[in-house]
Amino acid sequence: MNVTQPIYHLVGAAEYQAQPLDQPYAPGSLRQEGFIHCTAEKSLLIEVANAFFADSGVELLVLVIDPQRLTARLVFEPPVPPVHASEQTSFNPPPQTLFPHLYGPLNREAVLDIFALARKTNGRWCWPPGKE
Repeated sequence: MNVTQPIYHLVGAAEYQAQPLDQPYAPGSLRQEGFIHCTAEKSLLIEVANAFFADSGVELLVLVIDPQRLTARLVFEPPVPPVHASEQTSFNPPPQTLFPHLYGPLNREAVLDIFALARKTNGRWCWPPGKE
């Protein structure tokens, strides 16, 4: 795996904003599953957003992460559905697809950018202009 390219984490804006900014970011998945879900490809992040948050009314943020700045262990593994995911989802990545899982809190120095995902007129999630 190429760990020199950014990886991406998807989170609801309210959940992210509830985290103390002077501490490492530790979402619910870290407590519940032992790691933070990430993706290594922009297209996969959009697939995840549309599979797990298609009908969600929440604002979704993308954290762009520099894997070389991480202090927690990063492991590329087969997909693990989030605990909040329903049993039926449209997400079905190819069997060989590996996802970056961060086994520990995300140190904020590794976050290169944070922005909100956009929605198309049909309601599907997409990259906002200038972030494609």
